Amino acid sequence: MAGTIVVGVDGSEVGQSALAWAVAEAAQRGAEVVAVHAWQPPVVGDPTGLGAMSFPLDELSAGAKAVLTSAVEQLGEQGAGVRQVVSEGSAAAVLLDHAADADLVVVGSRGRGGFAGLLLGSVSHQVAQHAICPVVIVPTNRGASES
Repeated sequence: MAGTIVVGVDGSEVGQSALAWAVAEAAQRGAEVVAVHAWQPPVVGDPTGLGAMSFPLDELSAGAKAVLTSAVEQLGEQGAGVRQVVSEGSAAAVLLDHAADADLVVVGSRGRGGFAGLLLGSVSHQVAQHAICPVVIVPTNRGASES
């Protein structure tokens, strides 16, 4: 069964586990893996009231691409066929957009943000509620130290 598996990658340990799971599943299905990393410019108030602060968007985009490239490279040969997509926007919205044409979407149970005690992060929760394709949520490794 061929098709497409979209996986959210955020640079966290559980995001790396989600990517590895997606690649292993794709190998069994003969599917393509599309690894997606979303980024947004930081929202910062202007304490001086003099105007909006500007951020080097090209540097933010390049940093996001580096996070994704590093995650795929950690897979070694298994990551060779992974298509990488970096998109500006909220993680959940970007993943849902790419998952619209996918056969499966894979996310980690929680990524870089949030609180350690939560079972699901906001992105995995939103994707599970709104995706039109099946969703796999890869759990954190409770035995590993979490930061």
